[in-house]
Amino acid sequence: MFTQCPYCLTIYEPTPEQLARGRGVLRCGLCERQFDALERLSDERGSARLSPIAAASAVPRIERAPEQNSLFDLPVDGMPSFVVKHRPATAAERSLRIRALWWTGSVMLCLTLLLQIVLAQRAELADNPRLRPALTALCNALHCDLPLWRDPASLQLLTRDVRPHPSVPDAMLISASFRNTSAWPQAWPVLELALSDLNGKTLALRRFQPDEYLGATERESALLPGQSASATLEVQDPGKQAVAFAFDFR
Repeated sequence: MFTQCPYCLTIYEPTPEQLARGRGVLRCGLCERQFDALERLSDERGSARLSPIAAASAVPRIERAPEQNSLFDLPVDGMPSFVVKHRPATAAERSLRIRALWWTGSVMLCLTLLLQIVLAQRAELADNPRLRPALTALCNALHCDLPLWRDPASLQLLTRDVRPHPSVPDAMLISASFRNTSAWPQAWPVLELALSDLNGKTLALRRFQPDEYLGATERESALLPGQSASATLEVQDPGKQAVAFAFDFR
């Protein structure tokens, strides 16, 4: 049996199964229009030339009716499994696809390289307060670590006190409290104590590590934002010449 598309005059040789499945409606593989194949159905080919590409591409349009049974069930997308693209891509389309793939691959490689550089230099970049939030979010997503924020200028000295040691002769007991005013957890600072005379000349200077001024008490690994801490120092009495003292953070 033969039929002909009334729009582009392409001749097809549909099978009875195709005609039954589409209820006589076919889609032309060349012009992609739908037509009633039964109107031009004939047992003779006629003088027109049959297009093998069109014959392979012509598929019936299936409109599922409520009374259809499982014999006519189709895939989820509504198209038979034998449907194929009838028109091959042109040279311009292939060139455009190749260029799109090339640019996509290049962008992905550049982004991967940039990510590797950022991860390798994250310790240095994390010292920048503008980059710190983005790096923190990135490391949270990638489960990597950032060094603790270190900004001695954001440590605020709250109280300080100097008095003779109650149980050790020729010794002084110095205490101070400070707070982390930065927006990020900060490493415990090195506490610097300087004693000076009446003329401002430094008589003694010492820097205390966190274990020295905090002792063996249990503490957090970092000084949290807004958290306060107290330090207690035992130092030798420099004598009556020491009339002033100063704290600094390093």
